[in-house]
Amino acid sequence: MSYKINKVWVDGESVYASTEEGLQASYPFAMWPRLANATDEQRQDFYLSYSGIHWPQIDEDLSFEGMFSNAGLCERSEAEDSVYYPVNYIEQAEGDKKCYVAED
Repeated sequence: MSYKINKVWVDGESVYASTEEGLQASYPFAMWPRLANATDEQRQDFYLSYSGIHWPQIDEDLSFEGMFSNAGLCERSEAEDSVYYPVNYIEQAEGDKKCYVAED
């Protein structure tokens, strides 16, 4: 089974992702030294690829499949593509925070 990411966002403590099926997973920044030591501005500066999240200012990457398998919501696969981000999504602002959401 595969899951399509429909929203990704960060707050002061964690990064979150949700799927079209309603599953939601998160990682606390404290789990990752680069993210734990990053500024809020650096944490907000991320972009998405098919398989995960990249923070260019701190050169950190997290995979969607890793995030969701760590939460017990999917199994890891050899291709690491059971949870993915489609290309027809756009960046939006929610207050002073950046998130990615499905286009309407």
